[in-house]
Amino acid sequence: MSELTTPPPFEFRKQTLANGLDVIARRRPGIPTAAVNLWYHVGSKDEERNQRGFAHLFEHIMFEGSEHYPGDFFKHLQPLGASINGSTSTDRTNYFTDVPAVHVERVLAMESDRMGWLVPALDDKKLDVQRDVVKNEYRQTHANRPYGQAWRILAEAMYPPQHPYSWLTIGVMEDLDSASRDDVAAFFRRYYVPANASLAIVGDIPEDEAFAMAERYFAPIPGGSRAIRPWTPPVELGEARDLELLDRVELDRCYLVWHTVPQFDGGDATLSLLGDVLGRGRSSRLYKSLVLERQWAQDVAAYQSGRELAGTFGLIATIRPGRSMADVRKVLFEEVAAIARDGVAEEELERVKTMKASAFLFALEHAGGFGGVADRLNAYNIYCGDPSRITTDLERFLRVTPDHLRAAAAAYLDGKPYVGLSIYGRKPAAGVAKVDRATPPPARTPTPFRAPAPEVHSLSNGLPVWILPKRDLPTVTMCVAMRGGAALQPVDRPGLAQLAVSMLDEGTRTRSAARIAAEVESMGASLSASCGWDGAFVSIRCLKTVLDRTLDLGVDVLREPTFPVDEWERLRGQTVAALRAERDGADSRCHRALMKALYPEGHAYRHPLDGVEAVVAGLDRDEAVGFFGRNLGPAQAGVIVAGDVDPDAILSLLEARLGDWRGGAVTLPKIAAPARAERPRILLLNRPAAPQAVVRFGHVGIARGDDDHDPLLLFNQVLGGQFTSRLNEKLREERGFTYGVRSSFDGRRGAGPFAISASLQADKLAEAFEDVRHELDEVLGDRPPTLREIDDARRSLVEGQARHFETPSALVNRYANVFIHDLPLDSLATFPERIAAVDLDSVAAATRRNLDPRALVAVVVADAEHVRTQLESIPWADLEIIED
Repeated sequence: MSELTTPPPFEFRKQTLANGLDVIARRRPGIPTAAVNLWYHVGSKDEERNQRGFAHLFEHIMFEGSEHYPGDFFKHLQPLGASINGSTSTDRTNYFTDVPAVHVERVLAMESDRMGWLVPALDDKKLDVQRDVVKNEYRQTHANRPYGQAWRILAEAMYPPQHPYSWLTIGVMEDLDSASRDDVAAFFRRYYVPANASLAIVGDIPEDEAFAMAERYFAPIPGGSRAIRPWTPPVELGEARDLELLDRVELDRCYLVWHTVPQFDGGDATLSLLGDVLGRGRSSRLYKSLVLERQWAQDVAAYQSGRELAGTFGLIATIRPGRSMADVRKVLFEEVAAIARDGVAEEELERVKTMKASAFLFALEHAGGFGGVADRLNAYNIYCGDPSRITTDLERFLRVTPDHLRAAAAAYLDGKPYVGLSIYGRKPAAGVAKVDRATPPPARTPTPFRAPAPEVHSLSNGLPVWILPKRDLPTVTMCVAMRGGAALQPVDRPGLAQLAVSMLDEGTRTRSAARIAAEVESMGASLSASCGWDGAFVSIRCLKTVLDRTLDLGVDVLREPTFPVDEWERLRGQTVAALRAERDGADSRCHRALMKALYPEGHAYRHPLDGVEAVVAGLDRDEAVGFFGRNLGPAQAGVIVAGDVDPDAILSLLEARLGDWRGGAVTLPKIAAPARAERPRILLLNRPAAPQAVVRFGHVGIARGDDDHDPLLLFNQVLGGQFTSRLNEKLREERGFTYGVRSSFDGRRGAGPFAISASLQADKLAEAFEDVRHELDEVLGDRPPTLREIDDARRSLVEGQARHFETPSALVNRYANVFIHDLPLDSLATFPERIAAVDLDSVAAATRRNLDPRALVAVVVADAEHVRTQLESIPWADLEIIED
């Protein structure tokens, strides 16, 4: 396994400046961005008892400006398109900025300035403000959050008072209150120095350039010295300690925590995998035992927390109402004892190893952010002095055997002293009758929800207007929906409809594009023009007080666009550039290849909405003007409005602006469903050095108006429409091959695609393909959806329906969809009744009619050299190599 899952060699360069600053650079061409990541080897472990919270306080202060860059750190960089953040732990503080590569020098200048010149800019006012910010953070994340005191209590119970892990990173408010400017300045000068830091620069910038800029800005700063490992007293527990806490929570929760080993210690990887076997995923021992089978727990977790000075292993279970804390704790101890006695199956260990290997690979995809390449290079450099462990560290996990897990459970957990914390819900006692806890309360029927029905009106020209008053807030959303959309464009001009509709707000007879944008922004409103497969839309969203003015803008864009030549050239050029950029996107390539495989030449759905680069580059402005004139008129339009509106008043406003809108009728084309294939095939698109495989399985599905729509909606929930679906359970939770897998029926006016989508671990493709095919065969054969699965799916859809109607925008979006698909006006209101009426036989019949594994086309975007042999070994499908 290790040969297959160890990440490929990872190239980077490291230099150390004369002042001790480590600088790591990795060139990552492809997109013009870069990640600048700076770690300081200081955390709450480096604080004295009267300094508890200083490291975290500096995480805040460091964003408040330095001598040469005064003011908020974000103020300087966010206008440049930067994403900025930082965090503090017990052992380190990190700061990252992800930015267009051309601005790396600005970031390094600012990072060096706050390293070398922060204290001169630190005054009492800044200190007081940030001290208050930290206090509010403490209230929000600890004092006022359910279970928020658990980690403080556990830390104090696990470690003696002199140990720096006996307090939390956020600190102690009394210490922060008493801290003076001189106190915090002294802490800063000791730890926030080049010799105690590591800088990583990853992105589209030459490494020599990165080193030169680091030298320029950081070399003049005095080096200081590395942090000294603090003295710590022994952390052994003499005996088990059980604690209880009353909290304002609905569900009780228990914690069990043992002392183990620090990070990177010989047993750290073993204990980490042991935690995964116990608590990671639906296939883990505790999840199956407590959540699925006994249904005693709402959720469970198991973890190894290795830190620099010490480590702990923990089990957590949130207990369902009416269940016993004692019973749940008993199961937790029993599962640990079982592993200490009998070990684990090879399959259990392989599952979590695979998940661990996948995590290492996935982390390499991202240059910046928390946990990206730059962050991880710094982590391994700070903790191990070896950034190359960004990939090689996986080896210690792959070497773990079942015997190692058994020995670790016996050595550190089973029968060993622990700290247990039981948190019970604290309920008011006065006036409350004693509860008979032996008898569970009866199940309650969910509050029924019925989608609101619009008031239906029409203007003098016959234009339908659907009004949904919602007066809880003074906001209004309105949409003019026009049937047809991209289905009306010539089949040889893919991309024309979307580009033409996008031009509507680029200038009118009385307003330029700049003026339109300025007016919209000045009102705090929004205006958009968009196009889908079955409709085109002009939408506004605004406060009620500016409805008149916003409506003027929306109608002007709808009725009087002029398609200015300069704006046309710009927008078409941007679209072509975007299409060109999609060549490198695995998801886009995969989707496009699947559509070409399912729909023949001349079919409306052969190409995506945004079109084809060569076609869009050749589109003429007159074609867009013609599309608008022919297809975007009142004959196929309707107005949907929701929010704080009076029907008579809004009708008056609309009549004045749209009552004289005239236009000829448009005949919507019939979109025939092409024949499906008779044997599965696999299309492989090469993406050299791709760390994973992007995969789409699919065949032609159904139209939105098909009678099988509702039964298939239920069926899809079971197959792949939600996290707990069969496909996700198999490929993610059981196998660990993917972060997630989903299936869908994309119902349009014509038969859209049925698709299964996933990004899969490349070395497990053949197994994943067999799993997908097996699940499809099973659902059509010996293991069709059960009544419980369908009832669960039904409940999820019906009980979750209400949240889709919460806002005016949601109402408008839902009813615009009803309008463009010619669905019955009450189709949303009657949804619960229709779904309730779908029985198991109807689901099975609809599935047999519309799911055909023999017709599957699978598109794979991956490194062909690494996956071709696997795909050739699949006996039930023909492999084709696609050059595009």
